[in-house]
Amino acid sequence: MEKNHFEQAKFWLEGAKHTANLDSEDKNKYSVAISMAIHSIIKANDALIYKFMNITAKRHDDARRLFEDLIKKNFIKNQYSHYSEIIQDAINNKAKADYRGAFFSKKDWEEMLRKAEKFLNMVKEAIQ
Repeated sequence: MEKNHFEQAKFWLEGAKHTANLDSEDKNKYSVAISMAIHSIIKANDALIYKFMNITAKRHDDARRLFEDLIKKNFIKNQYSHYSEIIQDAINNKAKADYRGAFFSKKDWEEMLRKAEKFLNMVKEAIQ
């Protein structure tokens, strides 16, 4: 099941890249791309949690705590403990991107893309 979550995470991120790279001057594409990248991070986190705990977060707010539990239980290397900040950043921006119609710039998109790629690379290593 964790493989399914991870495959979906990769599709969310690919969709985000496609959206951000659309040949359009409409700046809203970055807000949509960020929303998709956020979903990618959350879905990748679900893959981790499912692999080691056989559950997924019921609420997005649980995602960071469950990730931190994986670190505490030594399922994930301690060197990745600061990745919980990526999860928290994604959660903080989720409501802004999905529900509040916040504006996100190309720079914001590039930063979220880096975080999502970094997080997915760590997850890929951990679930193999």
